[in-house]
Amino acid sequence: MEMKEEYLNRGMDLKRLVLYFQKKIWLIVMLAILGATFGGILYQIVRSMRMPVEYQAVSKLYISFGHDENGEVYQYYNGYTWNDLLDTDPILDIVMESLPGYEKKQVMEATTAEILSDIRLLTVTVKGDDEKFVREIRNALESGLKEYARESSELEQIKVIRSGAPERVFWDERTTSACITGAVLLGLLAFLVICFHYILDEAVYVQEDIEKMYSFKALGILTRNQKGLQPYARELKANIKYALGGKRSFAILDMANHSDMRRLELERLLNTEETEIFGGSEADHDGSGFEWHIPRADDQQGKKGEWEVTAFGENVLSEEECRRIREIGGVIILLPFGVDVGRKVARILSFLHNQDCEVLGMIIAQADEEFLNRYFA
Repeated sequence: MEMKEEYLNRGMDLKRLVLYFQKKIWLIVMLAILGATFGGILYQIVRSMRMPVEYQAVSKLYISFGHDENGEVYQYYNGYTWNDLLDTDPILDIVMESLPGYEKKQVMEATTAEILSDIRLLTVTVKGDDEKFVREIRNALESGLKEYARESSELEQIKVIRSGAPERVFWDERTTSACITGAVLLGLLAFLVICFHYILDEAVYVQEDIEKMYSFKALGILTRNQKGLQPYARELKANIKYALGGKRSFAILDMANHSDMRRLELERLLNTEETEIFGGSEADHDGSGFEWHIPRADDQQGKKGEWEVTAFGENVLSEEECRRIREIGGVIILLPFGVDVGRKVARILSFLHNQDCEVLGMIIAQADEEFLNRYFA
């Protein structure tokens, strides 16, 4: 038995989707918390194990410019000029005299020079993966620049005003960002997985789902606690009576394999008058709502009602059970609320069709009262 084309091409019920997510929101929150924890831990592990060891020393030097033949001060030195000057032979040769055993390329790659604001204030930065290497190059650069100023006509002198000690360079502390990123990524992944599951979900939640999915009557809803839900019970009772006509016996097939429990619930519903359900006459009813409970075995001794329900489970359905269903006159299929049994139902419907067993309708069993109240509100 194939599903109706209308169901396969159905649109999205936004209210049902919102209520569906209300039941799953805890999962998104828990996974977001897990993602935040994992992100923070992973960042700390990477920060401690993968961060390269690097040292840095920063020196501040003050430049006194000389005067040209017109008495004007040379002021054309800027950050780019100094960065280039450090890599040229006049300065580099002087610096390398104090660095036996090192190569020029090493020194050039390790040093940068820049003018940040005042052209008289030069900032020289030395970086390297060894503290001794950084200290020696820093000292050689400071000495070399002072020597270069003494030999240059454009400069009077270069004075070291601060010589920074080599310090370990660490990555910025971004644990909070890593936690937020982990929470967002895992939360979003959970959201997409739930959306994908919802799209593929063939579970029934309301009668409209049955009507769209199958070509059988949706007889009603059998809720979990049956408290405060008089309309659902009345509608279910009326639909069963109408579907069976004058007959007072029928078979049920519970797709959740709790057939004996569902049989007791349906017999209690059908064999109990409304005055009994309310616990007195309607005039005495205080409006607290419909309520019934499955009776105990000792309460039912000698109290067999006119309605008789024969129960079957889908996992024990065989030729003998189908013969009894044909003798009874038909079967009502109970679909569990919110559980995807679409494939099992399709198999069972095909089996019942081949056995000429009439399906009188379908009922949603063990429905969530809170979901129904919100959906139909």
